Amino acid sequence: MLTNCGNSNNQKEIINEELKIESSQETVQINGVNHFIKKIGNGEPLLVLHGGPGSFHDYLIPHFKRLAKTYQIIFYDQRGCGKTEFPQDTMSIKLENYIEDLEGIRNHLKIDKLNLVGHSWGALLAMNYGKKYTENLKRLILISPAPANSDYFDQTFINMQKKRSEEDTKELVETMMSSEFEKRETNTFKKAILLLNKVNLVDQETISKLYDSVNFNINSANNLMLVNSLLERTYINFNTIEGLKSIQCPTLIIVGDMDNVPFNSIQLIQENITGSKLEVIRKSCHYPFFESPKVFYSKIKNFLDPEYEE
Repeated sequence: MLTNCGNSNNQKEIINEELKIESSQETVQINGVNHFIKKIGNGEPLLVLHGGPGSFHDYLIPHFKRLAKTYQIIFYDQRGCGKTEFPQDTMSIKLENYIEDLEGIRNHLKIDKLNLVGHSWGALLAMNYGKKYTENLKRLILISPAPANSDYFDQTFINMQKKRSEEDTKELVETMMSSEFEKRETNTFKKAILLLNKVNLVDQETISKLYDSVNFNINSANNLMLVNSLLERTYINFNTIEGLKSIQCPTLIIVGDMDNVPFNSIQLIQENITGSKLEVIRKSCHYPFFESPKVFYSKIKNFLDPEYEE
């Protein structure tokens, strides 16, 4: 059931003077939860799912502005994340409801068939949506997909731990045990997120730049921790591969050659989505749109428009 909450802000604004990209936003009730939706640019819609679980869309905006010159890029904060309401029923934080929320967003936006883009956890959500709502997909783009099953999830965690320096490990533990972190003091919380996530970059020292556009408050910080904890259940004895063969739309998978997610996991996804194309970007880890923006943009454009030339 969809009802507009009256908090919409559809007045167009220029968010980038150089590119003249228009932006609008609204809050709409989807399945009983007030969801925040942001659109940038004009043209054929591309709906982008953020990673996490528990994160929100802000970190993606700077890296999709170039695509917004020719497409309308649509972001939304998932259930309990960012500017989207945390549901009263904590047990509703589960993959099945995230799939139905996405379908509700599609219906609200009146998009017949989605061009669906997912990053990391968002790619896992996109694949599971595609298995249930295959007929509602036009094209699918999976960026640095989360591990395809429980075994690969465990190996990903091990790979990340191996990359984290002793100094960062010590500082991370001290930060997360501090009273400031417990109170979700914003600078301390962001410091912990940077320390946790820097192993997902080839050049770990650029982590602050990746998070330039991300600002936490007590609410979004608390919700991130809670959503992430609750959705960890998804990774217990799970297997995304089962049912993937039902996805029939053109599919592009983009990964960095140094991602912590085992390459075997990516290959398994590619082998099970009929006709999917795998593109590996060199000298990139989990955020190829940040680490190799020109190559990333070119591969996306070539997929969306086969006649495109840089």
